[in-house]
Amino acid sequence: MKHLLLLLCIGCVAILSCDGRMSKKEALKESIETFRNAKHAVKTNKIFPETYAEVENDTILSNGYRVKIKNFTNMNKLIDHTTSNLFDETLKFRRIDSEITVYKNDKLIYRNIINNAFSEYHIREKFNIQQYLNNGISVDELASLKLNKVVLITSNVVPKSSYSSYYKIIIDEYGNSNFKEIEDART
Repeated sequence: MKHLLLLLCIGCVAILSCDGRMSKKEALKESIETFRNAKHAVKTNKIFPETYAEVENDTILSNGYRVKIKNFTNMNKLIDHTTSNLFDETLKFRRIDSEITVYKNDKLIYRNIINNAFSEYHIREKFNIQQYLNNGISVDELASLKLNKVVLITSNVVPKSSYSSYYKIIIDEYGNSNFKEIEDART
């Protein structure tokens, strides 16, 4: 009788504790399903760099050339990079343009702004140059002295990826320029 009363008490407690609530696992599963089926996802927009940046280099070579390179942030042109797992995160990268001015014996022979539109005209490759960012331009001083021409190295990268391309820009004493793809850059 004593054991029967104990079993009856345990049975009552067990029946009264089953109030029909969801388990933690079921609640989490339902919450995830609701989030995935939501009409609007969490959106974030970030822009890099947030402010204007400018770097100027002035290089004087012993063969009579003077090269002035100004790399600056184009505040009006952006590249969108969207990642969408559960969140719609849009990263926007500002384009970097480069203004190149070349003098030979103090006479202006070349002045141009290198941006993606300029690169697209000169570089006819199978990749979409509009997704690439100009990573800056620098003077290859050794090659410039050896060839008696101005040799510039430019690198273009796709944001958040390992894709990159390197180009050599050769400018002769008359201001004619030639673009050539190279495997890797050494400046």
